[in-house]
Amino acid sequence: MIPRFLLAAATALLLTACAKDAVKPEAAAEAEADTAAVELHFHAIAGLNPGANGQAAPVRVRIFELKNAATFARSDYFALADRAQSTLGLDLLDQDEVVIQPGQQLSIQRDLDPATRQIGLLVGYRELDRAQWRTVINVPPRQYTEYQISLDVRAVRADVVATPSSPAQ
Repeated sequence: MIPRFLLAAATALLLTACAKDAVKPEAAAEAEADTAAVELHFHAIAGLNPGANGQAAPVRVRIFELKNAATFARSDYFALADRAQSTLGLDLLDQDEVVIQPGQQLSIQRDLDPATRQIGLLVGYRELDRAQWRTVINVPPRQYTEYQISLDVRAVRADVVATPSSPAQ
């Protein structure tokens, strides 16, 4: 009788502990309403990233979610590519990367950290000294926004495609 009682008490205690940490539905909906989302439409030119012989080549695009883009804007390529976490510190919220082929079109949808205010794009062109290899996108809070990311021969550019809509979808 006592072991059964202890088993029931232990089970009730475990269930109570689990329920305490459960996210309430209204809290989850509120957190989702605070989240921004973006869709990045990458468009690479056919002559992307040419080598010495003129042959086009793919590029690696690193995507950084940032609280503040000041350090990103003043850091050199290799500090960002090789040591992003130590270079950007607490300004770096999340990061990802994609490889884009010459002539390729690719769309990526991302739900952003609620603290994200900018997205930094870092493009690994062959001739960094002759390229515009970074750009910064300002992200409106709690909205869904689409951007066209143009990857030209040696330059990256970001433009708003669709005006922001609220809330993030």
